[in-house]
Amino acid sequence: MRVRFGLLTERQVQILKMRRDGKEYSEIASELGTSVENVFIIEKRALKNIEAARNTLRAANHAGIIGKISIGSGTKLVEIPAYIMAEADRMKVKVMTNFTKIYDDIRYELPGAIKGQELAEGIIVYIMHDGTLFFLQSDGEDEINQKNNYHNDKQEG
Repeated sequence: MRVRFGLLTERQVQILKMRRDGKEYSEIASELGTSVENVFIIEKRALKNIEAARNTLRAANHAGIIGKISIGSGTKLVEIPAYIMAEADRMKVKVMTNFTKIYDDIRYELPGAIKGQELAEGIIVYIMHDGTLFFLQSDGEDEINQKNNYHNDKQEG
């Protein structure tokens, strides 16, 4: 059985990480025992899937996303559920989950965003109109543009 991470296959995630780390297509092909062309195709399909996910979220924004919370790298995992619940309360949304489930969802849905007991990369939490939560690893843009409304506030306060 093939492992999938949302819309991405395990191989796509592996290649995207290698590219992010600055590896050339030829290096990746050699390491994975495949052709440069195959690496390029896998990366291209992954990027297409990521763009499709972004477009889906943009459309969903008009159909039911009530709130968006950016949580930055360096945030301790145990602090995140309380922050999400507080933000949901501020938005007057009853979240259909609990602290333990939020913690587990982040650990299982976004393993690449975690290092030890904290976020190695920022995440975005979408609060839907029905109180469900949707987690997405930040591409970095939101953290930079929004100045990471949780982690930076904690450091300043």
